[in-house]
Amino acid sequence: MPSSTPFTVFILLPAELRLQIWRLSCHRRVVEVSYDPEEDRCTTTASVPAVLHACHESRSEALRMYKKSFGTMSHEPRIYFHRELDTLYLPRPPFMGYDDASRSFAGLIGDADCIVHLAIDYVPPSIKRPWETYNKYVLIQSFPKVDEVFLVTDTTPKSSDSFCVGELGLTDPARDELSPDRLLEDVKTSFYYEVGGRLGILERETTTKPLHLPPMILKSKTWIDRRDKNRLVGRGS
Repeated sequence: MPSSTPFTVFILLPAELRLQIWRLSCHRRVVEVSYDPEEDRCTTTASVPAVLHACHESRSEALRMYKKSFGTMSHEPRIYFHRELDTLYLPRPPFMGYDDASRSFAGLIGDADCIVHLAIDYVPPSIKRPWETYNKYVLIQSFPKVDEVFLVTDTTPKSSDSFCVGELGLTDPARDELSPDRLLEDVKTSFYYEVGGRLGILERETTTKPLHLPPMILKSKTWIDRRDKNRLVGRGS
């Protein structure tokens, strides 16, 4: 049967099976969220999941899983987020880097306890501001249920950026571009010396002991056709 042939008997399926299909249509997404301190509001580049506007039945079932999130004191939550599947991606602000506003992000929203997957940008030492390592550490710690942090190292080739379509996703970085193990070790060392020194840990410890950090995984940014769900970021990807 050609793939373009419409499936016209879906409505005839048992209700339990239809609802299960709608639930299974929810896939892992990377939801990029930025905070505007002047307007005290969060914005996103992520589109509304298709299951929320396929039909009344699909929307009713999807609303059991997707919740409007990332509201602030002056703005209602408007960004749909699946707390078990989706990854919250907080990109590096362009001017001041991960500044005080970034450090305080979790306190500005009401959803910090619901974030399990978090992604932040890896900041090369050549452009890193003096305050960024500490602010990133505090930011990570402000999400108590996070069990993994994705460090976004780069984007797909610059020549293709103007043709970005589909959903934002994360993929394994090219092996010939960097050494993941060495880069991760450098990041952890930076956290220990820059954050540990600020918190007084180095004064109490004689050996290098890691700070309390969830597992970190290096990823590269990419754009994924919505039909290619298997490449979307998820646990163990």
